[in-house]
Amino acid sequence: MDTITSLVENYLTVERPVSVVLDPATVLAQAVVAAKNYAGFAGLITNDGVEPPLPAVTEATELSNSEWSVIKPLFVLYIERESAIHQEASRGLGLDVFGRSTSEIAQDIANLELNMPMNAFYQPIVTV
Repeated sequence: MDTITSLVENYLTVERPVSVVLDPATVLAQAVVAAKNYAGFAGLITNDGVEPPLPAVTEATELSNSEWSVIKPLFVLYIERESAIHQEASRGLGLDVFGRSTSEIAQDIANLELNMPMNAFYQPIVTV
């Protein structure tokens, strides 16, 4: 299992070393927000057996590969939205905006967030 911080560092240095123009702190914050969204519908493996209230999701929270595979698409959309916000804000300085608009990205985010309960659902198999 990896911490959210190490997953974000891997994303920034290995998966997308050039295409992310946001600062690492902003990217890390978006990963935490995406993980919190997931944790609202499924217990994180690292919290298994912990009596409520569960520990808060932070940069140091560990995620399994299966948890990250559900969280990552939402995280990537959050990053894309943040980038679009920065680009749209720079339009006043005369810069051309490229890529999707924040409203287009917001639709995809809404769909993923709506489907998160279904994607996060897990029921172990019980045999009799």
